[in-house]
Amino acid sequence: KRKAKRRAGSPTFRSDDEHSEEGSSGSGSDAYERGGSSSEESDNESVDDAASDEDAPRADSENEQDVVDFSPSKKRKRTVSVPRTPTKRRQTKAVITPASKKALAARRNSMGGGRKKKIRVAAPSAVSYNETDRAALAKLPKNAHLRAMHLLHVAARPEALPGRDGEFNDVLATTLSVLEEGSGGCIYISGVPGTGKTATVHAVVRELQKMAMNNETNPFTYVEINGLRLSDPSAAYGVLWEAVSGHDVEREGHLKISAKEALKKLDRYFAGARTGPSGGAFVVLMDELDQLVTAKQDVVYNFFNWPNLANSRLVVIAVSNTHDLPERVMSGKVRSRLGMEKIQFHPYSREQLMDIVNSRLQVSREGLSGVDANVIHEDAVKYASARVAAVNGDARRVLDMARRAVETVYNPQGTSPVVKMKDMTEVIKAMQNSPNAAFVRECSFVERVVLAAIIKCVKREGVSEVKWGEVTKQCIVLFDQLREDLTLTKPTHERLRFVLQSLVASKAIILESGVAADRKDISERLAMLNMETGEV
Repeated sequence: KRKAKRRAGSPTFRSDDEHSEEGSSGSGSDAYERGGSSSEESDNESVDDAASDEDAPRADSENEQDVVDFSPSKKRKRTVSVPRTPTKRRQTKAVITPASKKALAARRNSMGGGRKKKIRVAAPSAVSYNETDRAALAKLPKNAHLRAMHLLHVAARPEALPGRDGEFNDVLATTLSVLEEGSGGCIYISGVPGTGKTATVHAVVRELQKMAMNNETNPFTYVEINGLRLSDPSAAYGVLWEAVSGHDVEREGHLKISAKEALKKLDRYFAGARTGPSGGAFVVLMDELDQLVTAKQDVVYNFFNWPNLANSRLVVIAVSNTHDLPERVMSGKVRSRLGMEKIQFHPYSREQLMDIVNSRLQVSREGLSGVDANVIHEDAVKYASARVAAVNGDARRVLDMARRAVETVYNPQGTSPVVKMKDMTEVIKAMQNSPNAAFVRECSFVERVVLAAIIKCVKREGVSEVKWGEVTKQCIVLFDQLREDLTLTKPTHERLRFVLQSLVASKAIILESGVAADRKDISERLAMLNMETGEV
């Protein structure tokens, strides 16, 4: 159709007269050539017309097919692939995500360690002591009082503690499973002072060392870091690096290395680039963890992060006097590295304190016979245990009472009598007549109620630091109870705040301070008793 339209618009052909005129005027050859050309053009045009008639429907079909085939679809989207510049893949450290107890148990079961080994714990009646205590006990004369004074000392460490069988099994099973897996882990142990936390860990380490010598578990190196013995929290890096590098401290002294350099070496070591002499496992006891927490929290973060690195083979046992230290003080990244293994030590009861004292007295009577073997009467032990259990359940307190009572009746030149109830009562009174106890007696009635309220809150919450708002509520409760017998006026919050300032100035109470603490309300700030609870 388009070709026909183009032909319709072309100029018309000439007539015969015009041809004749041109033929007469021109030569014959020219006329012949023009006549031949015209005839050929007519023939070509007829052929073109026929071809155009045949091509017309074909062109229409081709046009329709072009529209169908090449029209873009609405559903399909063309994507242009842009070649990327090849980059070198970074090598990242493989980090083990802290899992829950259920996930850890499932992993042990998948590795064939579903059944836990049965752990035998020494009974309270068969408490044994380490070689140092046995050697010192053998040098003493056959005197029950001297032997009792030696074993009742707080520094004497038995291999097993009465009343802590469950906690001993928990710490031992958790540490043993991590050592057998060849990985790392963190264990957080908390409880008020004097509940046997450090002594239990020492007993667990001695048991693991025996098992390692008998090829019952993987060998390890034990490192103890006490926060109270360090001049600065960052000094813990140097203590750990001395153990990792195999340095002999007793023979060569401490390494002269800065905390920054020790941190770099420890990072390189636990990341996989072994630079130490041995690649064995390490069990680190971080005692008094409260003293290692800094504003940046970098020390506790590094010690809790290294066990989570792949193939670190580091087990960190953190011991603290505060139950909620991770939630209250530590940041989120430090808590995530700490994991889920937490063991709580509760205060001793009266029966448990009696077992602790009687077990040590029983060891002192070994090899002795007769009446002289009895040192303390049973009623005196029961009375001292009841007094301590009613306050804070501190085992060190009752051991100190028993040892002082034995010292008062000991006669080096003759026969020493047995400690009776009267002797124990005098010792307890003498211990209460300390300068702190005299200060408490000179305090006003409201100040003594505040001190008693703090002790009540500490026993209820299980931590040594409590909020001042909770202490205020406990003071009002105590006043309501005492008003039934005494004519008392309930103190206001302002008066209790003045009493708090007075006790803080006399250093009987320690109040949370610092820039962050100053921004808090007074009821949200933490208060801690700065004296023995037995003296109050």
